[in-house]
Amino acid sequence: MPAALIRLALTALLLTALPARAEPWTLVDTAAQTLTVYSTSGVPLVTVDHVAIGSGGVSDVHYRGDNTTPRGDYRIRAIRKSHRFITFYELDYPKTAQAEQAFREGRMSAQTRDLITGQNDAGARAAQNSILGGWIGIHGVGRGNMDIHRSFNWTDGCIALDNDALAAFGEWAEVGMRVEIR
Repeated sequence: MPAALIRLALTALLLTALPARAEPWTLVDTAAQTLTVYSTSGVPLVTVDHVAIGSGGVSDVHYRGDNTTPRGDYRIRAIRKSHRFITFYELDYPKTAQAEQAFREGRMSAQTRDLITGQNDAGARAAQNSILGGWIGIHGVGRGNMDIHRSFNWTDGCIALDNDALAAFGEWAEVGMRVEIR
């Protein structure tokens, strides 16, 4: 057997024996007000202190205008440059479970619940203008006041990081990354 063919066979064998690339994920701990990016094996890769959340605290369902940060498991749906916040990491909020809860509580029509469910099932952005609001994500402070950022929860429901921390998060963040808010 020629040496080149043997090397090719050994390379293929080694590549199939290697574990798949581990995708990092993010935990936002609203009680500790931290954001940590973890490897799949649970090793912290980046930890950010002094994150700000919604001025209304946290809830299982964020309703438009209540300024709460919604708990749950999300994915980064899109990454956009922002004049106000530097970068905006849009999360896939609202989820079907939140639409169902709003419907059960009598705060959403069956038609709107079904629209959000259908959009989620199709992998499309769910309606951002329902009673559940939208545009929940992770962003920077931008040119905002750092003293306010360090002292108060000031967002409308997003998670805000200081601008340096946003840059560190951006080294790991990508579309599809899992983000757990608890």
